[in-house]
Parts: sequence; structure tokens; C-alpha cells
Amino acid sequence: MTVPVAKRRVSTGAALVAALLVLVVAGCASRPTGDVLVPVSLPADVDRSVQVLAATTRARAQDDPLAFTAQRADQVNFQSYTFSIPPTHVSGKIEWPSRTPGNPATDVVVTASKPLSESGFKDALRAEIASRPDRHGAVFVFIHGFNTSHPEAVFGAARLAADLRATAGAAVVFSWPSLARVTAYVADRESANYSRDSLERTLNAIASVPDVQSINLVAHSMGTWLTAETLRQASIGGRAPFLKKLDHVVLLSPDIDKDVFKTQLAVIKKTRSPMIVVVSRDDRALATSQILAGGVSRVGNVLVDDPRAQAAISHYGVEVVDLSNLSSSDALGHSKFADVLPELENITAASGGGNRRPLGGPAIFVLGGAGQILSAPARVGDALAEAAAPD
Repeated sequence: MTVPVAKRRVSTGAALVAALLVLVVAGCASRPTGDVLVPVSLPADVDRSVQVLAATTRARAQDDPLAFTAQRADQVNFQSYTFSIPPTHVSGKIEWPSRTPGNPATDVVVTASKPLSESGFKDALRAEIASRPDRHGAVFVFIHGFNTSHPEAVFGAARLAADLRATAGAAVVFSWPSLARVTAYVADRESANYSRDSLERTLNAIASVPDVQSINLVAHSMGTWLTAETLRQASIGGRAPFLKKLDHVVLLSPDIDKDVFKTQLAVIKKTRSPMIVVVSRDDRALATSQILAGGVSRVGNVLVDDPRAQAAISHYGVEVVDLSNLSSSDALGHSKFADVLPELENITAASGGGNRRPLGGPAIFVLGGAGQILSAPARVGDALAEAAAPD
């Protein structure tokens, strides 16, 4: 039976309103203000700290040199932050201050903040690497997603630095000018596009530090679009210095059109270590994004089900981590990765250098309700790859 055009429009409109309502309700919880980035005094008996270096295309606030707005800057701005991590910290969580100033005994708090020039950023990165020789010159760069404020981006990087400090290396956050509003999806996508050249410049600045041996990118949601686009444009030129030091690329809940992702991979090709893509079929945020995109599936909620996508997995050596079965406190299912950071760290470590698993080849990891791997990595079928491999 043919559905009248008018009815189809009403149905689509109703679905869009319902989807946006889900995000609006989820976003109604109180969010941190810029006050959480104001440094607080640190008691003598609290000494667990992490440093986060920020590169951002956000404009500095005119009345506060330590604050950033959601406006687009004409250049990359740099800042250093030192965080105190409370002894009660739980992996995957951010213990936000209930009021400011926060309590270092129970909250993640900033204890130092300083504006930097680009040369100062490089000096700070060099010093951070020298302070931890066990990290072997590794740097990880976190690129946040849609509807994220600058404090949320910086604290998110601090969480990763605290939870992955054994292997992640020096921490850098690339903070692009999201408006931090659930109704600003299109504006955020444009700000992500605006930041592509600046992200490439930042990665080249990092690579120019001689002590940096490897660069690992960790991107979430819309930040995966910014990351993939930056890698694509850098690969087209082929002369970006950071490409020689690029190791892992981890895309968490990618908000990327599945067909566009295939064209991006065709230019990026294989990275030194397999690209790792973390997905979940019940990601309600990506379901909303899919509606906004005219019904085209996103990488983060379809990759393991689509035969052509599986062919791309095999062709380009991508490894997929499926969190669909994972129980999570995240109502939208969009940040499940935070609940299984140690497991993701193990998968990432097993995917690089000389530590490749005996099974080899592109794989799909399936995690269960408690975050453990349910089955050994399953290789994507060779016959499927031959039947639908990208040109």
C-alpha cells in the first residue's frame, strides 16, 4: 500500500520531534559551568594529579584569560591544566564538584591553569613526556563530540588521562567550539568542519616535538567526523608530518554517515595500528542523528550489521568493538565506552606493534553486559570481503 506523501511527512516530523525530545530531556540535568575550571588550593595530603594540555578553536573570553567561549577563534589557542583526582575516583566517571570550589578529597578539580603560546604548548608537552619515560614518548589526543562545553571536554580528557595513565601517554584535548546545546546539531557540525585545518596544525605541532614517538587519537561522537575528515585531508596531501607518528585511531560512537565513512577510509587507507571503532546498536543519540541526516545510518549504530560495512572492515583492517550487550548507566547508550575503559585499553594495546593477536586480521570484539569479551575476536569472512570489497 502506498502511503500518502503528507502522512509520510507527518510521521517523519513526529519521529524527529520525539527524537529531539529524548535528547532535550537527557540534557536537562545540571551541567558544569566555567567555574569548575577555576584553580583551587590543593591540600598537602592530596597528590594524585594529571596534566591536560588543551588546543582549542574556541575564542578566549574577553573578561577572563582562563576561560573560553563557544565562539570560533581565528587561530588555535593553547592552555595547560593540572587536575587533582580524588582517592575515591571510579574508573569511567567524572566526580564533578557539587558546588565550586570543589573538594579535592571527593571531586575532580583543577589546581592550576595557564595560557600558552604554541611554543609554550610544545615545551609543556616535552616536559610532560620527560616526566614519564615509561610512556615511551606516547601522546593521546582526545577530540570531543556534539553538545559538549569546554569544561566538559577538558574534564573528559582528564578522566581518560587518569583511567588510562598506565599506557595512554601525555594527554591533549582538542576542544572545538560546540555550542553545547542539543538543538544546535547543524551549527556544531559546521564548527567541527571549521576546525579541520586547526586540528591538523595541532597534530603537526605535536609531531614536531622530537621526544614524541607516537600519536594516538581518541574521538567521540561528532568528534569522529572531525577526526576522519582531518585524516582524510592530511592523507590527500601526504606531507603532514604527524602521519609518520600516527599510531592508534579510536573512534567512539562515530557520528558519521556509513557511506561517507567508506569514502574516507578509501583515502586514509590503513593506519600503522588497526583503526578501532566502538559501536552500539542501541545508541539513541545516533538514532536521532540518523533522523536528522535523512535516515542514513551512522557508523556507530550499524557497522557490525551492514554487509558492505563489514567488507570495508576487512579491506581496511578496521577492528570493531560492539557494546550492544553492555549494561550502562548512560540512558542514551552514547557513552558506554566510559564503563569499559580498561577493556578498551587492553584491546587497543593488543592491536598495535609487535603485540598482534595470533588470530590476526580485522576483527569484531563483542562485549557482554558486565563488560567482558563474550567471544574471541571473529574475523570478517574472506568471501564477504571478496564479494563486496571497496574499489
